[in-house]
Amino acid sequence: MNQKLKDVVLVTLGSFIMAVGFNTMFLENKIASGGMGGLAISLHALFGWDPADFVLYSNIPLLILCLLFLGKGTFIKTVYGSWIYPIFIKLTASLPTLTHNTLLAAIFGGIILGVGLGFVFLGNSSTGGTGIIVQLINKYTPFSLGVIMGVIDGIVVGIGFVAFDPDTVMYSILSLLTITYIVNMMMTGADSSRNVMIISKKHQAIKDYITNVADRGVTELPVIGGFTGNEQRMLMTTVSRPEVQHLENEVLNVDETAFIIVMPATQVRGRGFSLQKSHQPLDDDILLPM
Repeated sequence: MNQKLKDVVLVTLGSFIMAVGFNTMFLENKIASGGMGGLAISLHALFGWDPADFVLYSNIPLLILCLLFLGKGTFIKTVYGSWIYPIFIKLTASLPTLTHNTLLAAIFGGIILGVGLGFVFLGNSSTGGTGIIVQLINKYTPFSLGVIMGVIDGIVVGIGFVAFDPDTVMYSILSLLTITYIVNMMMTGADSSRNVMIISKKHQAIKDYITNVADRGVTELPVIGGFTGNEQRMLMTTVSRPEVQHLENEVLNVDETAFIIVMPATQVRGRGFSLQKSHQPLDDDILLPM
């Protein structure tokens, strides 16, 4: 599928999922979990403003600022998501509220919106709104995106204190944390791999096991002990999470004194992971395929 078409499909699907979560979980339960959608819920409670109209019309001046200060490329990536999301909010407004338990709505609504927002991000776009404000502030100030996003969403959630009771606002914060967790999980991968580093006097036997039995690539690095000053060999390999325990057991069977470090590897690309494993050596390969 053409990449641009794939991006449009992901943004459309993500925006629809977000709109469903917004109307079936958040609106009636008054969960204002950040962003223009959260602000729309607070203003709906205070003044009766239609949430879809508010999200749509508030994006118009923000999109103009995006075009003027962030450039045409960012504007093009943002304009579709910022238009289709409020349209879907309007089209799904008749859907029933799935639960009136605020805690369940905060958690499961956060999951639904997090999944939808994750699809939008995977489509290299956004739904506009406060995201544009975050990018503008980031461009002209030294503050990081994470800090700015936290402050902006904090202000939106804080406005909820004017419209709702403290319990409802705390549910909104819980929902915001859930959305953030789900988006991060989608962007980095729920089943992340593990980077394993092994220092052992029996490194050759361990290397033979990794390459011939575990069928994983391995890098051998010279290292020097900080206390003894002796040169040793460190093996570095990347395996899937389910393989870690078995690899550890096999390494300890070879050398029970082996020093093993296991670290998360949230994004792994290459043969054996994102590409089909090939056993044919390629010219100028950094690591020969195993």
